[in-house]
Amino acid sequence: MSAAAPAFAQSPATSVATVKPLEIRMVIVTAFEIGEDVGDKAAEYQAWATVMPEVLPFPAGFRHLRYDPKKQALLIMTGIGTNRAAASTMALGLDPRFDLTHAYWLVAAIAGANPHTATVGSAAWIGDLVDTDYGYGVDPREAPKGWTTGMFPRDRTAPYQGKPGDTQYNLYPLNKGLRDWAFTLTKTVKLPDTPVLQQIRAGYAASPAAAKPPSVLVGDEATGQTFWHGTLLNDHAERWVAYWTGRPNSFVMTGMEDTGIANALTMLGRLGKADPARLMMLRTGSNFTTQPAGGDAAGSLIGELKGLSALQPSLDAAFAVGGTVVNEITGNWGRYRDTIPGAAVGAAAK
Repeated sequence: MSAAAPAFAQSPATSVATVKPLEIRMVIVTAFEIGEDVGDKAAEYQAWATVMPEVLPFPAGFRHLRYDPKKQALLIMTGIGTNRAAASTMALGLDPRFDLTHAYWLVAAIAGANPHTATVGSAAWIGDLVDTDYGYGVDPREAPKGWTTGMFPRDRTAPYQGKPGDTQYNLYPLNKGLRDWAFTLTKTVKLPDTPVLQQIRAGYAASPAAAKPPSVLVGDEATGQTFWHGTLLNDHAERWVAYWTGRPNSFVMTGMEDTGIANALTMLGRLGKADPARLMMLRTGSNFTTQPAGGDAAGSLIGELKGLSALQPSLDAAFAVGGTVVNEITGNWGRYRDTIPGAAVGAAAK
């Protein structure tokens, strides 16, 4: 923790009329931390906090901010879940201390890796977010014969029926030009293949994607409030993502915060406070979304909390891959301040 914070940082309400808002080049978004900012068991916030020297108060949030004056980068921890992430993002976007109109937003967070398309320790740049919460639902034990899930779209009468109607609550397209630029920049980043990762992968040898060493990839994300696990729920997520995006086999990661962040940035964009086309989602696999061969879903989920974990490799991947993009943008601000790299298409909507 720095000994003294800059004058503008003392309070969100401090000297708004006399202190010019600080232009931010990059906001690094994390969801949770386990203990202190630095020096103990790490979660998403800690590696970034270690290299960001200044602590700024953030009373509207769930943890103080960190700031790097050289890179003009902010670090936020939103709290876990869609609702906390949306509220935290909106609070930061409306904070008068900061000018976020040209800021890029990088979500660097862990995720569940779909073993059919990705492996633990990998880092995925996300193109589309698909909300898994919004819709109609019945208990699958009371579902009609032939249904494989009790979840179906709000304007339909059965799961995966026809083509999507109103997509605004379930489909959140990101700027795929920016996504692809970030992937091209980072695709050669070497991600370590540790003995722990190899031991976790051993239970998924039947899946070619899961059996590979970690790498950088692109795909789509299923995101919602529930940390789910198991083969049947994974089958639903695959079909749900394919239904909304029109792309089969594109579901690579599952998260819990991202539609809230995207929605908040869209609203801030309407206010001229942020640019939703500058949002990047980087999710790294800390666990598989299904049980290993021969296992059961509940036992696998509970076992992950007590046994082998890919948490640290996934945190390392987020920092290594995300840091490459942070350094490129903040270090070449004259190039990227007014021009978003990549073709700015499919920007965050709704």
